Amino acid sequence: MAIFKNCYEHFRGKFQKQYIPAQSPKMHSKKKVLVLDLDETLVHCEFKENNSFQHEALLKVNHKGQEYKIYLRTRPHLNQFLIEASRDYEIIIFTAGYEVYCEKVLAYIDNNRLISDYYARGSCQFINGVCFKDLSLLDRPMEDIIFIDNNPNAFDRCQENGLLIPSYLDSDDDDCLLRLIPFLKYLSKKKDLRPIAQHLHQFENNIGNTLFSENQKSLEIQQEAMDEDTLSEGNVVKKDNDITDLDIKHKKTQTHLEVVSKVSNKIRSATLFSG
Repeated sequence: MAIFKNCYEHFRGKFQKQYIPAQSPKMHSKKKVLVLDLDETLVHCEFKENNSFQHEALLKVNHKGQEYKIYLRTRPHLNQFLIEASRDYEIIIFTAGYEVYCEKVLAYIDNNRLISDYYARGSCQFINGVCFKDLSLLDRPMEDIIFIDNNPNAFDRCQENGLLIPSYLDSDDDDCLLRLIPFLKYLSKKKDLRPIAQHLHQFENNIGNTLFSENQKSLEIQQEAMDEDTLSEGNVVKKDNDITDLDIKHKKTQTHLEVVSKVSNKIRSATLFSG
């Protein structure tokens, strides 16, 4: 039933999609492919007003007849990162978030339309509450793809393509995207981007430093632990029919405990938050 529902929402959404449509691979044949996660990688969003969270934008999303408020903050240097990366890469978003949420966020962060396409929740696989993302859906050569995500589970189907980035919550001092720019420029010259870990090791040897500092990595662990406490309702196991959109929120691992079959024709769900 879930697959039939996704099909219905897909064809209905084709005529309602506010963001730009999918691009043909031929339009980007000379570029490598940069696949980016959304939440905690490029932005951080809260769905309730929080005085300790200094949001920069308040977005509103209508989903299933209900209006949701999204308190959003972009990762520092995001605009510069997208501009620089777009010179050498086709940029695609792959998120576990619902499509209407993804479109609203992308419309805010991508004024220059540098992102060619996105894949949302309906293109993900969820097994025992864990989100998996299958890059074969992109119809791009795997040797041309680098996939950046803050959740290591997302790389289960594409370990040689994955680069783990520290999670972003709200730090003004975060410079992870800025650090990525010279590495992506370096990587774009490689015939085969795989394995990313090997190229990263060579790059770090060349610059005599690590891409992400140990302080950033340790800070990520501390922030993740704190975040779990504030989102404790997501840790409660519920029956499928008891789970609501607000239970899902924006954490990738706090999702329905269900298995979503891979859909070969790249169906995107019109289904709100997370990832």
